Amino acid sequence: MIFGTATTEARPRIGSVSLRSPASFDITVLFFLGLIGFLIFWSFWGKSLEMYFYGKPFSDQQPINPIGAGIEEVPTGGQGAAIIVRRVDLNAPAGRAGLKPDDRIVGLDGRLVSSVEKVRQIIGSKRSGTVLKITVERNGANRNIFVRFLKPLVEIQVLRKSLLKNQFVPTPKRVIIILFFLKLTVILFYLLYRNVVDRTAIVLMIGAAVLVMGIFFKRYGPLDALFAVKFNTISLLIGMGIISAVLSESGFFARVAHRVGRGAGESLFGMFVVFCLITYFLSLLVNNLTTILIFVPITMRLAADLGFDPKPFIIGEVISSNLGGASTMVGDFPNMLISTEAGISFNEFIIFMMPICLILLGLMLMYFRRTMGFGGIAVSDIKRPPPPRIDPKQRRAMRRAVFVLCHMIFLFILAKKLVINPSIIALLGGLSLFLFSGIDRKRIIKFMGYNDILFFMGLFVVVGGLEACGLIQYISELLAILSFGKPWLLSLILMWSAALITCFLNAGPTTALFFPIALGFTLAMPAHVMWWALSLGVLAGSSATIFGATAGPVAASLLENFGEKNRFGGSGGDALTFNEFARIGVPVMLLFLAVSSVYVTYLYFHS
Repeated sequence: MIFGTATTEARPRIGSVSLRSPASFDITVLFFLGLIGFLIFWSFWGKSLEMYFYGKPFSDQQPINPIGAGIEEVPTGGQGAAIIVRRVDLNAPAGRAGLKPDDRIVGLDGRLVSSVEKVRQIIGSKRSGTVLKITVERNGANRNIFVRFLKPLVEIQVLRKSLLKNQFVPTPKRVIIILFFLKLTVILFYLLYRNVVDRTAIVLMIGAAVLVMGIFFKRYGPLDALFAVKFNTISLLIGMGIISAVLSESGFFARVAHRVGRGAGESLFGMFVVFCLITYFLSLLVNNLTTILIFVPITMRLAADLGFDPKPFIIGEVISSNLGGASTMVGDFPNMLISTEAGISFNEFIIFMMPICLILLGLMLMYFRRTMGFGGIAVSDIKRPPPPRIDPKQRRAMRRAVFVLCHMIFLFILAKKLVINPSIIALLGGLSLFLFSGIDRKRIIKFMGYNDILFFMGLFVVVGGLEACGLIQYISELLAILSFGKPWLLSLILMWSAALITCFLNAGPTTALFFPIALGFTLAMPAHVMWWALSLGVLAGSSATIFGATAGPVAASLLENFGEKNRFGGSGGDALTFNEFARIGVPVMLLFLAVSSVYVTYLYFHS
């Protein structure tokens, strides 16, 4: 999912470990420690720096109150008065949520209000990150509007300032700027789809081109590019990547895989279910790629011994890893980006995403049972491999990693109450293992790799350029038109669009592209519905094709390399092709989208 996607050969052998000498610091380790130090600094003071450099919004656009709406108490002729909305800042929370001038406020959070003082009292009691339910009377009918108080208020201020800057650009020049940026983006996504060049090199070159064009047109400078990078997301990626590396190097995954192989059951379908379930649960907390690198070789070994086609197993394991990654805040890149930048807690992902992902996992298993068969072969007589050899030093590293991971999960659960940034928790937990696990630090860095860190940083720079030129704003307006002004329909359009693009571009680039689009609509949606729609859409798309998830091409490469030495006798040869994956994955995607559409609609109307 996250790290080490450029090559699989560079990964150390699972279960083996190199132990460091006490003074094994070199320039690579020092550079990596410097990077972690910078990210820790940014986690604490990044938003303050953004506020300092961008400053306050234009004075004539200052919100009238915390939600950006002016209200007035108007006598009704009888007893009491009507609370009427007079002015609404379209770029403030109230305006983006759909509040309009001349709306009559009837209630707030289910309570009737009859005075401006009561309205101000309720609004003033709301904390950042919470939702205010406003019941208004419009055209003789009551309707509910959900206004979200953004956690970092600087985000909406910077967004508003960026939008206002674009309003002062003449239309012909604005069109030319957008066309240049759009052309660069199309080239980037085309090259990523064709996979003709290393993806990190592609995105860094296009990112540099976007920055040069932004400087030339005076729309997007180096400072804008710096703040476009989501360093908190990078921090979460690195922290969880260190955890995965130490668990892998200490032999934890090899031990789990051995026990799964021994207790897989007496039938192929039983083995398939066990492998998918373990892949799902491991992917809740460690990156998907690590679990695939562990279980795909075991699956191929069993297929060679028993003579069955391993491709349905491998596809099922890839989809299960996607489901596991989508269930938690730290499972995959899309959720890491959403959690760190939208302020959604670990607990909220567990409450809203894990139940639907478990339902989708059950439906996926039922679909495979009906379409794949899995009959005709018993696995009771297979020769089981011996348990992996783990020395005392590896066992000690394993215990330390599990200890740190458990405490990180505990802090993730309490992070919102303790007002702790989850990226800090991940970084400090990863740093403690990097320094004191006993695993060679250079092997940890090699396991993770810098390619993916650079890839996502370059991707953020490109998307930041699209925001600065106004293209994201126009895409948002187009989606709003297609939804006929209905927020629940807008969330479904966003989900299906994200799924279709993910099929060909991979989950990471799609999420980075759709994140600013979704950000502009979240104020009109209750209970983070827009974010759940985006996450579920990316999940469905990443399960449809071999390119959708990072683990897909890696699994296909492992199968092809192993198949050169061992003939499985499966249909279509020993390579997993795009069409073979899509023949199973596309129906699964449509099934996921159908169920997720019902779920998202339910959340909207019952939140």
